[in-house]
Amino acid sequence: MTNKKLIKTTGKILVNKKVDTVFDFFANPSNDYLWRTEINQSTLDGTMQLGVTVSEYSNLSKKASNNLLRLKCVFFDKNKTATFETTNNDPFYLKSQRHVEAISDNTTEVVYSIDFDIAIVKHALGISLPKLIVSLKANSDMKKYLRQLKEQLEKC
Repeated sequence: MTNKKLIKTTGKILVNKKVDTVFDFFANPSNDYLWRTEINQSTLDGTMQLGVTVSEYSNLSKKASNNLLRLKCVFFDKNKTATFETTNNDPFYLKSQRHVEAISDNTTEVVYSIDFDIAIVKHALGISLPKLIVSLKANSDMKKYLRQLKEQLEKC
């Protein structure tokens, strides 16, 4: 991960559901297509636990319409935190941390953090963009993701 320019963004939202329900849905990347607009599909090579590998296919642009990243679950604490990181074989670094905390019986705080290599933007668009622009877009996307996640969880 050395010599990478990382974009970091974090968002929080309250969801009106029990912590175990929220964690089971949010921590599992195979549900990401329901709340992250660029995700085509994410598959796990086993059950949701420490060490599971995720193949994430995302539509980053017309140029990178089915981009593949492989992520490994590097930290897992049931009903609290799941952290995923790209493997050493991936051309772009990405770290995703999904944390939940019970606020009350039926209210859960969701904290979603992403760190990613800005070089993926050049890969997707064919041009580099200033870090500030990428950071603003990532923060905007984070808000949209969390609103969509809340909507998905509260409708069931």
